[in-house]
Amino acid sequence: MLKNSENKNDTKYSLFGFIIHKGNNLHKGHYISIVKREKKWYLCNDSKITEINPSFSNEYIFFDKIDIDVTNRNGYLFFYRKLNS
Repeated sequence: MLKNSENKNDTKYSLFGFIIHKGNNLHKGHYISIVKREKKWYLCNDSKITEINPSFSNEYIFFDKIDIDVTNRNGYLFFYRKLNS
């Protein structure tokens, strides 16, 4: 719980993984995950793990080797780590 004297806006988080759904709806399609480990990003697709390179903008993250953008439409679950202040 935050104390009254703490500024809620000073808290910083770092994205370290997310799950993406590829398909027309939640009942059909395929889920993949992208995770960051030791400053590198990896695409986890079933039993295949591939290193990928991200490109960041203010609102989007683009990755090589996959044909989707991480947006509100494709992102299913995002994992963040609280940074030390």
